[in-house]
Amino acid sequence: MASSRSTVDLTLFTKAIDRAAREPTIAGRAGLVDLLCRGSNLPGPRINEALAESFASECASRGKPADALVRWLITLDPDRAPGGGSGPYGAGAELEFLPVCGVYAAGARGASDPTARDQMLALLHDAAEDLRFRVRDAVPLALERVGARAGDDVALAVAAWTDGYFHAAAVLRAIVRPDWLPQIANAKNAIDLYERAFQLAVDAPRAAARYPGFKSLLESLQATISTLALRFGAPMFDALEGLSRCKDPVLRDLVTNGLDGTKLISRHREDVERVRKTFKQTAKPVRDPRSLPGPTRRRGGGHRR
Repeated sequence: MASSRSTVDLTLFTKAIDRAAREPTIAGRAGLVDLLCRGSNLPGPRINEALAESFASECASRGKPADALVRWLITLDPDRAPGGGSGPYGAGAELEFLPVCGVYAAGARGASDPTARDQMLALLHDAAEDLRFRVRDAVPLALERVGARAGDDVALAVAAWTDGYFHAAAVLRAIVRPDWLPQIANAKNAIDLYERAFQLAVDAPRAAARYPGFKSLLESLQATISTLALRFGAPMFDALEGLSRCKDPVLRDLVTNGLDGTKLISRHREDVERVRKTFKQTAKPVRDPRSLPGPTRRRGGGHRR
């Protein structure tokens, strides 16, 4: 181990990975756990992304023999790898780095081996709603890596991810990332993902407004409009215009606010104005306060105080 917490000895690192993949026991994996935790940069504001990337590349280079290790890491639950406190290896907050490394590695394996793609996407799907935010935040990065290799195929494969708020938010954040978006040749595949995610928000019960996943979905729906519109142009604006059928004022504002980007307006001013005009025309009329009913007779016994 090097003196810095953020670097590890490469020879020790590769040997630890080999042993952990070969010996699926606590003893066999303890060396790798120690190296990853000590190099994680946790507790701290940022994880050691370079170390997670290195681990992912090592797993990808080993292929199928590393899959059990990847699966073990990504499925470590908060009881075994908590974001804080003590765990089975005597470590604390740094244990959260283990499933993060699993997410990175699943992305690398899904990108490097088409035969492993479905299995790795299934693991990433479950990780998208993880209780630990660092694990969730790593999923769009891993999806981007897979999508960069098979853009449209992956876009079709993750259409089923609109079964949950965090899942749909992860997909939206991933498809607009720079390595995946250019690889999507068919605009319909990306726009369909957006429309599915939007419909998920439309169908949400009122109580969903309190859910962190729902809030993440709303943020992603607004934040990705400009990027998708810049990439696909008229087809995306047509889809946005169709969303004007939605009556929910929050979702309607989300769409119109997402059209405020300076670059988007400069390149697609007519389309932007077209969508805004449609939303204005379909807005619910503001009630004249003079037409509101006055106070009604109080029902029940007793006197007013």
